[in-house]
Amino acid sequence: MERRSGTEERIVQTALAMFNDAGIEYVGMRELAASLGMRIGNLTYYFPTKDDLVNRLSLDLAAANNQTIVPYDQLTMKDFFKMLESVFRNHIKYRCLMLSFVHLMVRNPIIAKRYSKVQAKRNETWTINIMALKKHRYLNTKTQAEIDFLVSAIALIARFWISEAAISYKSLTEEQQLEHYLNMIARIFLPYATVKGKHELEDVLTNFDVV
Repeated sequence: MERRSGTEERIVQTALAMFNDAGIEYVGMRELAASLGMRIGNLTYYFPTKDDLVNRLSLDLAAANNQTIVPYDQLTMKDFFKMLESVFRNHIKYRCLMLSFVHLMVRNPIIAKRYSKVQAKRNETWTINIMALKKHRYLNTKTQAEIDFLVSAIALIARFWISEAAISYKSLTEEQQLEHYLNMIARIFLPYATVKGKHELEDVLTNFDVV
């Protein structure tokens, strides 16, 4: 990742905090500049538009997930869910992007174009890791369609769990919300698990069984 100036990093972190608190759509560049104690012209020197700033946050989230979602041949079921947990924690850190996901796909063509490529790569990596679980006898998927189903379920829940939690589970803490949706994925995996896989999934469900 390119080296950033202290001012640029302060802008990014302040914007992230404000967007997370109020929503991307409800924080303007002038409001952000005022919070930073700088003139709007100084802010737009670094980020000419809010779309440019949101795009930077999107790149930061993608970079964090790139370090997390990696192919790993010696994978256990617990490792797999630890990887998912790390992804979900990245989503919490950048929850404003997840809450505005659909809007950003329509409003920001740069993000939308990049996301289609990123999602294809993510799905490829999840497929590789599910195949590793099958290789090491944690899963007993019989067809490619079953593997594709598991990958699609992960993608769907990962994409929208924060939005759904904000509506259906707003009384829970972020930690409890995270655990609930990891629990959901674990239960989706259960019918495809071997005896060995179910043993590790039981530990996952015990740790994440909150609602």
